[in-house]
Amino acid sequence: MGAQCCNNYQYPEDMEPCEDSELKRLDLRQINIKYNYKKKQKVMNSSQTTKTQERTRQLAVTLKSGGIYLGDWIGNKREGYGTLKWPDGSEYQGEWKNNKANGQGKFIYADGDFYEGQWENDKQNGQGIFQSQNGGKYQGSWKDDLQQGFGIETWEDGSKYEGYFYEGIKQGQGTYTWSDGSQYTGLWINNKRHGQGVQIWKNGKQYQGEWFEDYMCGQGSMKWSNGCQYIGLFNKDAPNGYGIFKWGNGKSYEGSFKLSKPNGKGKVVLENGQTRFGEWQDGKLLKWYDNQQDVQKDNFDVLNLEDL
Repeated sequence: MGAQCCNNYQYPEDMEPCEDSELKRLDLRQINIKYNYKKKQKVMNSSQTTKTQERTRQLAVTLKSGGIYLGDWIGNKREGYGTLKWPDGSEYQGEWKNNKANGQGKFIYADGDFYEGQWENDKQNGQGIFQSQNGGKYQGSWKDDLQQGFGIETWEDGSKYEGYFYEGIKQGQGTYTWSDGSQYTGLWINNKRHGQGVQIWKNGKQYQGEWFEDYMCGQGSMKWSNGCQYIGLFNKDAPNGYGIFKWGNGKSYEGSFKLSKPNGKGKVVLENGQTRFGEWQDGKLLKWYDNQQDVQKDNFDVLNLEDL
């Protein structure tokens, strides 16, 4: 039957840990899943049998695995409600069918973590809750011991993901909220923001557009709390390529950007509507293409969107 663990769990030889990496760059933590307690059950046949096919209840029975079962039987199979305790202290309480966990049940791990919910053929299937002793929690849909479908993950620091999973990873539409209040809502693929999405930071900055493998990448727009706005191309979280930057007072720059800075030829529109053309390198104005070289130079000499 399925199972999960905290990060410091030492796996026994007959258990296989999941290979679930964290998104270290933005600390998008996940609740790790303990797998394959089912291997403990491969020798769980009863050391006793009953001949009747009616449901019966016996005293505690020690199984070949070393586990102790107390509950209902039909013949020599666990059927109905019962409790099975393993030598390491883990325990399953719930419904059984044909010697397997089926229906509602609760599995308590040796370290105190637990899963409570629906089971099918010794695996977490249906709706259920996993609660970790370190404060992590998942509540939602499961398929074959993995988060699948809609669910909610929460962590001890207040971070939360609410959305869809596929085979234990974030996949589809979902919202991630950081402990500081920053939030992303949009598409996920393979645990990463990928596709169309909106990110709002705690300082009020907001991005709406395309994402690629957890980076702002492609067409998008960025707004700042001071009224400034950039619309254009992004690459690895930075304005990169053709774009338009607008100040809150009506001024604007339109042209090429490289790593958040104007780079190449561009057009400037002043507050009075005057249009000027110039050339920039790494955010520094090199020259105007007119005879007014000193006018407005200070305002456009250095422009770096990372400073906003």
